[in-house]
Amino acid sequence: MADAGAGRSYAPANFIVDIDGYAVNFIKKFEGLSMEADIVANDLGPDNFQAKHVSNIKWTEGKITVGAGMGKGMYEWIKQSFDKAYAPKNGTVTAANFDFKAQTQITFQSALITKVGFPALKGDSKDAIYLDVSFQPEICRWGKGDGKDIRGNYGTKQKAWLAANFKVEIGSLPCTRVASVDAFEWKCECSPDQVGVTREPTYHPAKVVTPDTKFSVSMADYEQWQQAAKKWFIDGEHLASNEMQGSITLLGPDMKKEVGRVDLVNMGFKKFSKEPFESGKNAIARFSVEFYCEGIKFTMSETDA
Repeated sequence: MADAGAGRSYAPANFIVDIDGYAVNFIKKFEGLSMEADIVANDLGPDNFQAKHVSNIKWTEGKITVGAGMGKGMYEWIKQSFDKAYAPKNGTVTAANFDFKAQTQITFQSALITKVGFPALKGDSKDAIYLDVSFQPEICRWGKGDGKDIRGNYGTKQKAWLAANFKVEIGSLPCTRVASVDAFEWKCECSPDQVGVTREPTYHPAKVVTPDTKFSVSMADYEQWQQAAKKWFIDGEHLASNEMQGSITLLGPDMKKEVGRVDLVNMGFKKFSKEPFESGKNAIARFSVEFYCEGIKFTMSETDA
């Protein structure tokens, strides 16, 4: 009988990524870094024929879905991006066969993070937390793998971040009954600069978009929250001096140890509303609050980084 694995060079689950020489651990998924062309079409009148030409070429964004213990290189890249350091990074993506031997490699250079997506947090969730990190490289090159075993580059066993293990702090507001935090995404728009002497454009940070955040809170705390909302919306106390500082803290299994933290800088109310009432539904009554913020900072415990 023929070997069932014969002719199958690659295993989609067998790959590694490194950033500036540091292995990225606990990757759930990687995609992107494709070559793409912008096509210009010329309509040629009565011939009813359309001529097409390549105008520019580019590499598509890469996207890494990564969890706790992502490693120093990945963590520092995210942190520097949030701190507006705009640090371009180099890295490699290595794909292996069913025996974990490196077969192909994509090397990327001068990549900037363009998006970091945080998943929803919910008190009754059983899901692990993964971040979606997108980045735009200037240059990519395909190459052949060196045939070495990639398993030595995997990270050590690590407990996952859990979507149910979190706490929220926003100014002096009561936050112990915050039931959920909606997913949110930080963005950095990068502008391409198509230089005539090269085919591949350079990329430069153009605009940072800090996300709004939305929280669902038990009606047990409604009175204090609605008083704060009234001051903000109706009484006009929504100046820069009235903005609040907040944080979303990821906790360990004991619900005490801090394993990760997102600081929300200069928060203000954007929307305050009660969630729909529905007869016959046995559920906790809640209200929703949306905030804007002017900045985000991201930190992790040393053991998870």
